[in-house]
Amino acid sequence: LCKGRSMTSSPDFSSFLIYIPSDIGRKVYIDPELIVTFTEYVDPSKDSGKKIANDIQQSLSSAGDGLTAGKSNDEANAYYMDFGDFTGHCVRVFYKIFQDDAGGLTRGTGVYIYNLRGFAHNRNKVGAGLFHMRFDRNDWRESHLSSRELSNKVLRIGSMSGDAGLLPLGKLSSRMLMASGEDSFKTDFDLYHSPLAVIEYGHQYASPEARRKIASPAELADVIANTSALTEWSGKQHDRYTVYVYGDAAKLLVDALRLLKGSNQTLSKFEFRLLAPHVPFSLVQSLAQALGASAVLDGRVQSAFSLRHQMLDSESHIDNHPQIYAKLHGLIQNSTNISFIELWQEMKSSIALLS
Repeated sequence: LCKGRSMTSSPDFSSFLIYIPSDIGRKVYIDPELIVTFTEYVDPSKDSGKKIANDIQQSLSSAGDGLTAGKSNDEANAYYMDFGDFTGHCVRVFYKIFQDDAGGLTRGTGVYIYNLRGFAHNRNKVGAGLFHMRFDRNDWRESHLSSRELSNKVLRIGSMSGDAGLLPLGKLSSRMLMASGEDSFKTDFDLYHSPLAVIEYGHQYASPEARRKIASPAELADVIANTSALTEWSGKQHDRYTVYVYGDAAKLLVDALRLLKGSNQTLSKFEFRLLAPHVPFSLVQSLAQALGASAVLDGRVQSAFSLRHQMLDSESHIDNHPQIYAKLHGLIQNSTNISFIELWQEMKSSIALLS
């Protein structure tokens, strides 16, 4: 358990758990590996989270493929739906709908939740994507890079929010450097600004979807692949690329590396340095190594959610990992009819120990 099933989809949904027990509508299932992500983005211990948790059950059991759902262009049965208050706590739920057991790969007809994303508010309309950062007049200043390749040997991936929403890129850059112990760093670097999901406010919307954006792992994969393909004749190539990945941006990196896996890409010039990743580090490490890259877990930065992910990683070396991992594994194996919400209730004291 928790070694790291695909974070975008999975070929096998038979291990998913009933989300909330109910005899109304179609059955809703969820990946048990989402227990930490669910705590991070939904958190039923809060009133807003409890409402979101119940709304997910009510909506997906009745109208999961209705007009309020977003639909994948690539997979006929893949959807997402947004829950919560768009001026406050908001969550995007990704799921698939099956009409049968898909040859034993599902638990039968129903809705299968395979991913969750939280939203960052963007009232200041901070840009997303690839930027060149330059220190000038005591501040970091950005310029957008239209080409999907790195211009510097250092890339930083992440985003941060404050009370007013997403941090401006200059302030974000300073926070990133502080977190990685590089407060006095003044050399140019590239920044991939990657809020996992974004709510924007304003008066001009092309469609309702325009204010509910989500980051694209395909774009990040292109940046990494295009950079790895640069030759010395381009005049843009560096001998080594160091990529600092902050917090929940590790989720985006995992999805990007999965897209590159099996593509004959060689990332031998890349080192990924993970700072408080919101995924099991061993997952990033295995994906990076399969592509010829290296991955390092930077111990200078930690967070409660990162430590929870590491605790529930089957290859974790955290001291209290064995007891907590064994408890989760035992609950799933020994309680054949346990629901996800019951599992969360049983585990919430353990996975909240580091709050």
